[in-house]
Amino acid sequence: MSSPRQLIPGTTSFVSRRCFDRMFLLRPDDYVTKVFLYCLGYAAGLCNILIHGFVAMSNHFHLLLTDPDGRLPEFMERFDALVARALNAHWGRWESFFAPGSYSAVRLETFEDCMLKLVYILTNPVLAGLTDHARRWTGATSVRWGYGESRTFSRPDGGFFRSSSALPAEVTLRLAPLPGFEKRAAELDELVRERVIGRETEIRAQFAAEGRPFKGMDEVLRCDPEDRPRTREPRRRMNPRVAGADPDVRLAAIAGLTFFRRDYRRARQEYLGGNRAVVFPAGTWLMRVRFGVTCAPMPSLALQPPAPS
Repeated sequence: MSSPRQLIPGTTSFVSRRCFDRMFLLRPDDYVTKVFLYCLGYAAGLCNILIHGFVAMSNHFHLLLTDPDGRLPEFMERFDALVARALNAHWGRWESFFAPGSYSAVRLETFEDCMLKLVYILTNPVLAGLTDHARRWTGATSVRWGYGESRTFSRPDGGFFRSSSALPAEVTLRLAPLPGFEKRAAELDELVRERVIGRETEIRAQFAAEGRPFKGMDEVLRCDPEDRPRTREPRRRMNPRVAGADPDVRLAAIAGLTFFRRDYRRARQEYLGGNRAVVFPAGTWLMRVRFGVTCAPMPSLALQPPAPS
């Protein structure tokens, strides 16, 4: 049995997914970018997911999001399925679009953990050696958005998206401030901008010291979508469920997840033994959604942002 997922409303997560066999199926041409942004806006609006940052690279994507209602699996099912079907139709493919087992959702424990992941997301094209500035990435990215800003995206034309489609003609996607910054969007904008510029500067200095060039968008867009990187991908790495730069915070989060899994397995054994009144631990998702089991009350969960500067 795979490890059970704990879904606590209000969780902020770093989410990633990779294309099948690392192929460049998300190559950031105009149509692909339109599909990604439309599908993200549609699924986020449908499932009440707050998007704090995103980037679609050529063969994977990253999201930073908060899940107020504990609906992350539903959101990912909708988003992944729409992107996969639309872009498989676009590229004339029939096989898997996303690599099995490549989905990762890491719960972030503190505001600083969120900032570290957010800067990683926004500077990913620079770290990958594709552009020397994050703002020069022409694919889907929130680096040029302001917090609290909303943009409307039309349903793409042709291919999977037929004129008779039941999908809405337009969707709106809002870049939500991180928890605690709902009324401090301008301050968050400045903080993120400073961190991104600082990280870009570090990466460019490292590339210069190693004599490595940046590809540039023209070369990125010339790549065959069914090509893949020449480098070998590390295998059998850990797939963490929580992240915390503070060791004490991280260990506490891991301990909490361990207790959840222990209590979940114990409750599941009782349920399979015929005890339909057994109470599952807070955050149980699949058994609650599929079979309507009783769960313990949800704990309160909120990031603690830094005090106003």
